[in-house]
Amino acid sequence: MKGLSQQAFADLFGLTRGNISSYEESRAEPKIEVMIKIANFFSIPLDAFIEKDLSVNELLHYNTRFVVETEKLKTTRQLASIPYVSAPYINDYKQKYNDTGFMQNLPALKAPSSSKSELIAIEVLDPNDLPAGFEFRNGDTLIFEQVTKENIHCITDKLGMMVDSENIRFGVYKTEDRKMILSLNDWVKYPFEIDSDIKYWLLQASFKQE
Repeated sequence: MKGLSQQAFADLFGLTRGNISSYEESRAEPKIEVMIKIANFFSIPLDAFIEKDLSVNELLHYNTRFVVETEKLKTTRQLASIPYVSAPYINDYKQKYNDTGFMQNLPALKAPSSSKSELIAIEVLDPNDLPAGFEFRNGDTLIFEQVTKENIHCITDKLGMMVDSENIRFGVYKTEDRKMILSLNDWVKYPFEIDSDIKYWLLQASFKQE
């Protein structure tokens, strides 16, 4: 064992030794947010981390401070192709967010996911558009899951996004007067109408630029 034990590795990412063992033996697959945290921590490009079996030497090429005890990192087999809305596509996305053809032609980010809902990745252009308390920077990537009637029960107090033909708005899902809203701050609040043409999203993971 060189430098980093199973337990130490698990502690870094809020996991257990049992989690690590199950990943190594392909008995379970890590969630997307765990994969992204590990890639960020070791300064490994997400695509390389997901799609390649990285040897110890290759891992050290990305971050010389750590050595992983296993010869190869076990990665998930369930890769989702997530439409990626980067800066050049933001304005078109506002107009065509419900256009299946447009969405299929966007660049895609491949990431592990077991979500049954639609996913989308979007580049942060202005951190000031986000509610206070979320430390994202220009160029970071946020991965969202669409809010549906099946997962609406778990969105309260979490970062969300709503998209219509006019704008993309961020906020925190709150209950006010027994109604769900998307709140940017104490003064700017957006209605939540799940049966409308507006699409609502729930943050699932983030990928921060170094």
